[in-house]
Amino acid sequence: MASLLNQLRGLTTVDCDTFDAHVARIYGPFADCTSNQAIVLAEITKVDTNGKLIYQSLIDESIPIAHWMFGKQTDATVEELAAELLAVGLALRFLPHLNGFIHIQTNPKWCYSTEKTVKNAERIIAHVKHLSPDFDTSRVCIKIPATWEGLQACRELEYRHSIATLATIVFSMEQVALAVDAGCRYVAPYVNELRVHFDATYTDANKDRAALFCGAAQRYCDEVASSALAAEAAHGFLSLQTRTQVMAASLTSVEEVMRLAGAVKHITVSPPLLTELEATPAAGWPGAGTVGAAAAITGPNGDAVRLRELVRDQSRWRLAFTRAEAGESERKLGQAIGIFCDMQDQIERLVRRWDLTGKKSASI
Repeated sequence: MASLLNQLRGLTTVDCDTFDAHVARIYGPFADCTSNQAIVLAEITKVDTNGKLIYQSLIDESIPIAHWMFGKQTDATVEELAAELLAVGLALRFLPHLNGFIHIQTNPKWCYSTEKTVKNAERIIAHVKHLSPDFDTSRVCIKIPATWEGLQACRELEYRHSIATLATIVFSMEQVALAVDAGCRYVAPYVNELRVHFDATYTDANKDRAALFCGAAQRYCDEVASSALAAEAAHGFLSLQTRTQVMAASLTSVEEVMRLAGAVKHITVSPPLLTELEATPAAGWPGAGTVGAAAAITGPNGDAVRLRELVRDQSRWRLAFTRAEAGESERKLGQAIGIFCDMQDQIERLVRRWDLTGKKSASI
């Protein structure tokens, strides 16, 4: 009997929101694999039945490389380099279960610096080449928080360096419009604000509206792509704005996932939801009438012209984003950046501790 996961795959490309290769072996293969600092932290701290770190060998490999790389540059600390190497190492272990991109998120502490974010992205690509020389780095997509500076970094990476990017932590059409103009391969609207994944007592009261926003974002991307293709046909120039796809993220229930089925091109799904989707028969599912409901509204936002004018005027864009949803979009973005910075700090503290432990062991 077909499951909801089977049904979902027939309507939308399914990506996995984890670095747990065991999950991929059960429910894969997938198109893309997405990650962030929270996902990396969760993986590198997993232990086996004997209480030993599952990824001890990856940790032991990454820290010495970070020290070696530290002496060759001045832009990142040993801990920051090791955190990047751990993320890349986990991603490369996931490759047998993918046919699309591996997504690695930049250091959130640099999301308000275009220059540092670009350097971070280039360094991640360099790490991939170092750890897996034969891997095609065009399959690496860099996830970047959708601040003004972050999206300018996306523009530079896409147009000047041909590095694929995903604009993440998206809550407003202003962010979507700027991501499309920057040539991002993906834009990732959050259905739930990030806090819900770390505070069991909290519920995002705006999640239903956010699901509709995902559908509206996909329609905006499609409309811009159609216009760009028409311009290409008429004038013969190539535009990167023809390729941005929506990847819905930050989902907490099967019902949320299925409302987005067919309404967006991609959905990245966490392990618990993959398990529930696979275990639930599609036939007779009580929510069958809501499948694809996020595509029900018409028009992206009613002001596509305004959005396209905003994207080249930093002051106007910032003000529009600040005012979007009565300030809620900016609040949620800031909240998520803060949470990811906390996770980055935890990874760096672990690296320092493991590094010190390794040095003590070596001296005995």
